[in-house]
Amino acid sequence: MEVFVARQPILTVENNVYAYELLYRNSEENRFVPMDGSQATSEVLMNSFVTIGLERLSNNKPCFINFTEDLLLEQVPEYFDSEQLVVEILEHVSFSLDLIRVCRTLKEKGYLIALDDVIDIDRPSVYELLHYVDILKVDIREVTDENRARIIQLGEEYGLTLLAEKVETHEEHQRCIEEGFSLFQGFYFSKPVIVKGMDIPFLSSTYFQMIKELTATDDEINIEKVTEIMEQDLALTYKLLRLINSSQQRTRVPIQSIRQAVMLLGTEGLKKWLYVLSVEQTTAVTSTQSQLVIKTSLVRAKLCEQMAVRIRAEKKADGYFLTGFMSLIDVITQRPAHEVIGSLPLDEEIKKALEGKQNTYRLVLDLAVAMEKADFEWLENHLAEWNLSYSEVFEVYGQAIAWSEQLYHEHFTDMV
Repeated sequence: MEVFVARQPILTVENNVYAYELLYRNSEENRFVPMDGSQATSEVLMNSFVTIGLERLSNNKPCFINFTEDLLLEQVPEYFDSEQLVVEILEHVSFSLDLIRVCRTLKEKGYLIALDDVIDIDRPSVYELLHYVDILKVDIREVTDENRARIIQLGEEYGLTLLAEKVETHEEHQRCIEEGFSLFQGFYFSKPVIVKGMDIPFLSSTYFQMIKELTATDDEINIEKVTEIMEQDLALTYKLLRLINSSQQRTRVPIQSIRQAVMLLGTEGLKKWLYVLSVEQTTAVTSTQSQLVIKTSLVRAKLCEQMAVRIRAEKKADGYFLTGFMSLIDVITQRPAHEVIGSLPLDEEIKKALEGKQNTYRLVLDLAVAMEKADFEWLENHLAEWNLSYSEVFEVYGQAIAWSEQLYHEHFTDMV
């Protein structure tokens, strides 16, 4: 399933790209289709940070993203990396005390906050918020000259950065520079450009199982059960790994198992993540090709896990499972393997195996592929190295198929 995000550069006085604003789009047609603001923002967050990735979308420069009041009060911005996200507050929020507390917390945690479409700043509640705002985005096409002068004055008094938006001519650009604006955005520099990616739909059934597990009290949440659910859904696992790379929980410790990823994110992180997904949407996997790829991934994962036991590497069985599970991620995302794998916080040996480099993880994965292809020549040349017989491997392969068939029946039969 293709997803789309529009990006528009925000430039400095020297015409260098300072950041990008990311905008909701639902097709390659470059226009906004009216929809619920929270849903639009949630889709932009997931499509940008998880599906497409900021390395492709913005060359890892900061991204301005509009947040509705509901998403701010749910503290959704806190999950994403403060060095990558600029929190843009829409002009029609209530500026309540609760919202001001959220902004104070965001500021303390290192986030930049921008106030969007400023044309009239003389509202009492705005002044308290200005203590926590970093950037004023001034709509130069709508603001009156009187309000414009007042906003520029307040920017100087509060030490705020002024961003001129909707700049369309050279003359407007020059005037803004003379008035003290230091950031600029508009058609004069660039129209929004559409960037697209390939999303992996997750299973509604596993999603709702996760919701059920995580609605228990913290001391009743079963991490093993949560991990088991994640192990059934390639999309949730992939998005979990991508999200870790884009979040405040970004790790220097390489991920060796799905359980480790779940533990790293924590129950509160998982709840926030699932909240964003729930606002975005739940989409069933209906493509026959997607179902086949996911089913094959499950078989490979279980086979690799059980082969780890047979070759006396049971302590790393979770890593072998993860290797098999992620081995077709390039197929389902329709992106080069090195690009996809490079964006995940995986253990280096698992990464090498997924990129086709030889190590023990790769050898076991190759065994799984050989079983799929009935490549008996490969099997004959390698099984002796591990002192394994054909009967052992066929038994494990049969068990892996049975396990995946059961999951397939549980999750897909209601959809076809």
